[in-house]
Amino acid sequence: MLLVMDRRDFLKRTAAGTSLMAVSGIEARAAKRKVKKVETRLPAEGYLREPAREIPVVASADVVVVGGGPAGFAAAIGAARQGCSVVLLERHNHLGGLWTGGLVLPVLNTRGAGPDGSWTKVVHGISDDVCGRLFGMGMCINEMNPMVDPEACKYVLDEMCREAGVRTVFFSTAAEVVMSGSRIEAVIIECKSGRLAVRGRMIVDCTGDGDVMAWSGVGFREIKYHIGLLARMGNADRINTQAEGFRAQDVGGATPIPGVTMLHMRGEEEQDGLDVLNLTRLQQKFRRQIWERVQNIKSKPGYEKVFLLETAPQLGVRVTRALDAVHTVTLEESMTRTVFPDAIGMSGASDPIPYRGGVVKGVDRPVWQIPYRALLPRGCDNLLVAGRCFGFEEGLAWDAREIGTCFVTGQAAGTAAAMAATGRCSAAEVDVEKLRGELRRQKVTLEV
Repeated sequence: MLLVMDRRDFLKRTAAGTSLMAVSGIEARAAKRKVKKVETRLPAEGYLREPAREIPVVASADVVVVGGGPAGFAAAIGAARQGCSVVLLERHNHLGGLWTGGLVLPVLNTRGAGPDGSWTKVVHGISDDVCGRLFGMGMCINEMNPMVDPEACKYVLDEMCREAGVRTVFFSTAAEVVMSGSRIEAVIIECKSGRLAVRGRMIVDCTGDGDVMAWSGVGFREIKYHIGLLARMGNADRINTQAEGFRAQDVGGATPIPGVTMLHMRGEEEQDGLDVLNLTRLQQKFRRQIWERVQNIKSKPGYEKVFLLETAPQLGVRVTRALDAVHTVTLEESMTRTVFPDAIGMSGASDPIPYRGGVVKGVDRPVWQIPYRALLPRGCDNLLVAGRCFGFEEGLAWDAREIGTCFVTGQAAGTAAAMAATGRCSAAEVDVEKLRGELRRQKVTLEV
């Protein structure tokens, strides 16, 4: 049962160090554990021992989704639509992840080459629900690769969660999990209200960085990738092309708001997105580069009225960890149209990709299936992983991390988590044929 409280009651109970639910089980297990030394990739000047303390369990749900990006949002909606209680934990003040907070506004990888070579749309379901609303509001353009307005998108995601009965908790950074054997008993969060715990029958890791799967002890691989920072520019519709000495400048791509464009940055290659000092360095460097880029554009004849509207609130970390899943999807499988009996969705393609010593153009790249086993970790019974950290090899990272693919894996993971919660079984014991049937009912494309 999902517990709901008003703000004063929540703070009073938290401050008093009490729990909304019994915590004796967690306390007892914690007391029996050996002291765990927390490893870090940063230089350590020594170690401190944190005193043991009671952690209030402030909520419980059938399904707890950690991370509110496109995958986490789709997982929460998918689980709630199955009649389950859902808590969605998000560290920022909005849903959408890098789609909204990172200003990665186009929904890519919804299409690819079908069996007959024609460009085929394969990402449907909750992705269509969101984009359809935004198109209806005039806040989405480009049918092929839908480009959204980030503020309208945040609003729509909030509304859809409210309508589905999802309990969203913002400003809550997941910090650890409490294990009970091979199950996650609770997710520990850090927030302004203190260090708290949320219990769930099933947990879906949609953190992007695979934080929950890492804490739970399941296997994963680290991937270094390019990190960048996006921005928006204003007054792009007030450029005076008749100005003396005018020469066209790159002011980015169009967005749903007239005069507002999106500036893209690939950034630096082979970066560690789990190193906070490196992330700080990149954030400061990229913000400076964007500011100077826009000021340079403003100095050109005819561009005097353009201005930097915003740099993305979230740094563009593309990939960090990928799950060592029951099955890891390979680039070869995606390029050879491998058919999976447990396929729970499909992804398209976008840009050219290195393959067999050459480069395959985006228009020639096939649509590909994602098996349920790619969402399944080894060794944790009540965990599913979706979004840019599910089970794929590095060569497929360009597609696996895109927003369209995140929607697909998130919707499948949330639906499967709900089936496991209501069926009182592990994630691995979910009836895959029933899951596939339910996803088809939700208009998810499983094969072409």
